[in-house]
Amino acid sequence: MIRITYAPADQALAHSIRADLSQGASPAQSLLVVLASDAALAEPSVQSEIAQAQQQGSPILPILTGAGELPPALAKLRPLDFRDGYQSDLLLQRVDKLTNRRRDIRKANRRALLVFAGLATIMFSLAIAGMSAGLVAFPVAEYNEEATFQAQWIDGLIRETLEYVQPRSTADAMNFAATYAAAPTRLHFYVRGTATAVSQAPEP
Repeated sequence: MIRITYAPADQALAHSIRADLSQGASPAQSLLVVLASDAALAEPSVQSEIAQAQQQGSPILPILTGAGELPPALAKLRPLDFRDGYQSDLLLQRVDKLTNRRRDIRKANRRALLVFAGLATIMFSLAIAGMSAGLVAFPVAEYNEEATFQAQWIDGLIRETLEYVQPRSTADAMNFAATYAAAPTRLHFYVRGTATAVSQAPEP
C-alpha cells in the first residue's frame, strides 16, 4: 500500500501522484510518499505519518515541493525534486525500486540458501561414499584418548570421596545396601561400579 502525506497546498500534486500510482501493479511492500514542503513538515499529522513509517521500517520517499530544507532524517533518503515541475516517469521508477527492494532481497536469500543446501548435500554424499569405500574412517585413537582422559579426570575428582564409602571387609560388603544408601547421591553410579555386595544366603 502506498500512502501520500502532504499539506493542503499540495493537494493537486498529491492527486496527480495518486492517479499515476494507481495505474501500476500493487507494490510488494508499503511506501510513504511525503510531499515535503515547509507547511507539510510543520503539520503534526505529517510528522506522525513519518514517525509511524520509521517505526514500521517502511520505506519513505520525500518529494521536494518548496524552497525549504529537509530534516536530516529525510535528506539522506535521496528525495525527488519536483520544485520545477512534476515528472511522473522519475516518480514511477523510484517507487518501483523502493517497493520491490525487499522482494529482490528475499529472492537473493532464497538463491543463496539453495546454493548452500546443494553444497551441504554434496559434501554429505562424498563423506558417506568415502566411509563406504574405506577412504574415510572415524578417529578411533583420538576417541579412545579422550575417553581415557575423561576417566582419569573423573577418577581424580571422586577417588578421595569413594575411599570412605567403598566396602573394606566382608561385613561391609554384606551390608552393601546400607553403604550404597549412605553414599552421596552423585556418587551412586560410581559406588555401584566399584563395590561388590556379598549375598547373605541363609545357613542350612
